[in-house]
Amino acid sequence: MTRVFEYLGEITLNFLSDVYEALRFSYLCITHLFLPNSYHPAMKSILIKQIYFTVIQILPSFLLLGFFFGSLIIGYVITLAINYELSNQIGSIIIGFVFNEFAPLFTAFLIALRSGAAVNTEIAVMQVSGELNALKEFNIGLIDYLFLPRIISGVISVVTLSLIFAMIMLVGGYLFSLLYMNMSLNTYMYTLFSSIEIENLLYLVGKSMAFGFVIMLIPIYSGLRTIKAFNAIPIAVLKGMVRLFIAIFIIEVLSLWLRLI
Repeated sequence: MTRVFEYLGEITLNFLSDVYEALRFSYLCITHLFLPNSYHPAMKSILIKQIYFTVIQILPSFLLLGFFFGSLIIGYVITLAINYELSNQIGSIIIGFVFNEFAPLFTAFLIALRSGAAVNTEIAVMQVSGELNALKEFNIGLIDYLFLPRIISGVISVVTLSLIFAMIMLVGGYLFSLLYMNMSLNTYMYTLFSSIEIENLLYLVGKSMAFGFVIMLIPIYSGLRTIKAFNAIPIAVLKGMVRLFIAIFIIEVLSLWLRLI
């Protein structure tokens, strides 16, 4: 019995230590976000490249997915609304579903799988190979040079792509409305614009910013904690992605809770 309590105590202490270190690292990164000295030319150059890799390169396939899911999912939502005699609330249902839930969450998962895993692997390789220590020897700030460009690009990318995805979904939804309900473009636009509120946009932006922050922060932190062995890199990436998806789930639950209170 004593060994059981010792084992549980050790697990608890390790967990609390990990949480403390993660919060401390988050605090350092957030602090540097508001320091003017952090935004030197080298950092800005890396930031532009990160935004290009995260947003521009993925845009064609992202637009195609948005149009496909828009016509499919919004069509399903419209069908359900009609079946449950909620035709007069179709606009608010579509706007609430697209802006408050699906667009930011889908974008977060897509960026997490594409860029989160890549950043985690990149930082882990740099940690194992000693490149991070070499940068420190040359007095190069890791937070300003490596971490902030990726975190800022993550926030900008998720917010931008979530807005684009929401717009493309609504465009794709019109295709279903036209074929299934013979709804004119003017009627469809009036239904949506009369239902959209500033709160929907603020909710999407705020939720996307939270997603974008953790999508880059957690992989960076996981990469930094990789032990100095190349066979530890896949384990670090796996642990980082698990932590990341848990964080996304927590943000989603908290956002739902905030909407209910």
